[in-house]
Amino acid sequence: MKFYVTGRSNNYPRVEEAFQRIKELGHEATFEWTTLPMAKPYNENQERATEYAVLGIKGAVDADVYIIFADKDGNGVFTELGAALASNVLKGTPHVYAIGEDNKNSAMFHYHPAINWRNSLDEVLEEVCK
Repeated sequence: MKFYVTGRSNNYPRVEEAFQRIKELGHEATFEWTTLPMAKPYNENQERATEYAVLGIKGAVDADVYIIFADKDGNGVFTELGAALASNVLKGTPHVYAIGEDNKNSAMFHYHPAINWRNSLDEVLEEVCK
């Protein structure tokens, strides 16, 4: 299966661990953005930011499973989530999973019915890698 994993910078270690575990299970990442140099500040790295934006949306849409470590904010994360939700509505994939406490998030789209809320990466992997 192909996975896309994302989260805010405060969840960066969790995202890296998720990519590692997914690969150890024999699956692939559609865009492993954690291995690339940072693009911030974006206005000083416009070419890199453009490339990452294209690859991030493509990675979210091309995934069989999209995992977000949810947070109450995050512009880039919400953009990827929107792409994953739109793809899910239009073609049935990716299956969208959010890890975190859904009742504590302030983003309206965290309540989209396509999102499957789980408490941990283990729960997601157990479910999708059966």
